[in-house]
Amino acid sequence: MSGGGWNVIRCSACQTCHGHRGTGRMCPHCGQRLQTDAEIVTSVATASELRIEVALANTPDELRDTLRKRLQTNQKLFNQDEPISFKDLSQVLLNATDENGMLTVQSLQPLLERSSDALEVHDLIEMAESQGMLVRLNPDCWQLLE
Repeated sequence: MSGGGWNVIRCSACQTCHGHRGTGRMCPHCGQRLQTDAEIVTSVATASELRIEVALANTPDELRDTLRKRLQTNQKLFNQDEPISFKDLSQVLLNATDENGMLTVQSLQPLLERSSDALEVHDLIEMAESQGMLVRLNPDCWQLLE
């Protein structure tokens, strides 16, 4: 497809589909060089359509109809109980740090109590540590990494 469209391409090596303008050169999943006559499963005009079509092309036949309905209505595919976004998390942590970038449970607790989120302090700290935003210095103190 020429112009601003997208193709859903199936890799002959791993059979996984991915999106690309044109046909691409390498499979992003397995790294194999794509043949010049790689299978184009479908072509779409927008990136949002591409998201749906790639997901459907990589889904077993018996699940495609259900998945298509959910994707087209932007329905959540699973429950996500993460009240603070990654962007918000960094701001909350920054607001709770002292002038040296140190954070404690005592400095974070009041900020969470003022917010409408029902997230526990230790859950938020654990989330930030797993995201690589905080480093534990001792059991009660963390360093914010920027």
